[in-house]
Amino acid sequence: MKAIRIHEFGGAENLRVDEIDKPTAGPGEVLIKMEAAGINFADTMLRQNKYLFTPDLPFTMGFEVSGTVEEVGEGVEHLTIGTKVVSMMKGGCYAEYVAAKAATTFPIPAELNPSEATALLVQGLTALGLLQSLEEGQNILIHAAAGGVGTLLVQLAKLKGAKVIGTASTAAKLEKARTLGADVGINYTEDDWTQKVLDATDGNGADIIIEMVGGEMGKRNFECLAVKGEMIVYGAASGEDFQISALSLLGKMQTVSGYNLNLETPANMANFTVELMKRLGEGNLEVSVMEFPLEDAAEAHKAIENRQTTGKVVLTT
Repeated sequence: MKAIRIHEFGGAENLRVDEIDKPTAGPGEVLIKMEAAGINFADTMLRQNKYLFTPDLPFTMGFEVSGTVEEVGEGVEHLTIGTKVVSMMKGGCYAEYVAAKAATTFPIPAELNPSEATALLVQGLTALGLLQSLEEGQNILIHAAAGGVGTLLVQLAKLKGAKVIGTASTAAKLEKARTLGADVGINYTEDDWTQKVLDATDGNGADIIIEMVGGEMGKRNFECLAVKGEMIVYGAASGEDFQISALSLLGKMQTVSGYNLNLETPANMANFTVELMKRLGEGNLEVSVMEFPLEDAAEAHKAIENRQTTGKVVLTT
């Protein structure tokens, strides 16, 4: 079968189409015939060996997959052959077949296509996790509002009754954020973006800032974070960290926290999944997807890194 693997860390050109053996479903596993494999910015960081863990090489890329169950391993009772599913993994999803743990594999509604399912899995769950402290009437600043997580954050925050301020790098992406419910769109490539956040909040600043850029932009968030405001960090798309002065938080009683979906509780994950499916079923959630053929994984990575994508990016067979 075909699989997209890296044999050394580096640029997108290091993604190779390899022929490897088709896996089988072991105990507690199911074999999924892949129809869509999700790509996250984290994939590009792992490819460069800048992610939270370093895999052994060669390594098959991909954290999420959707498709059809083709084999069921010993001890698996809640899934059957022919079931449409989505699954979360720590690699292995950029492949025509994936042996996945049944415990992290979930059936999907018949009306949900595989590409939409991958968008809801990691990025939808992440979005709801990031919004746990959001209260109705608060101002929320969402960076990369036209991205995979960002487009879901904008919609879910609006459904929770917040005033949504979204940032993006182009006029087209800002318009996308507005169509999804953002009250204000701000181009973060312009130097006065923090002042525009203050203007949009009557000088008070954002009650919650969802941060995933890092570097200088991450640092500048403090210029427009409200008194008793919270900044939640869930990534660093720039690849750069930024320094925080603990004492500087005292004056405005501000909070900085981190969010990692991998450490979320099983109960919350289940509740988030139910909420996402409910929102989707009610027609309150639009899932934006860009598809690339499996063999074009390198081009998909380049498009993400060059800020040429909106919504969720997936590989399809």
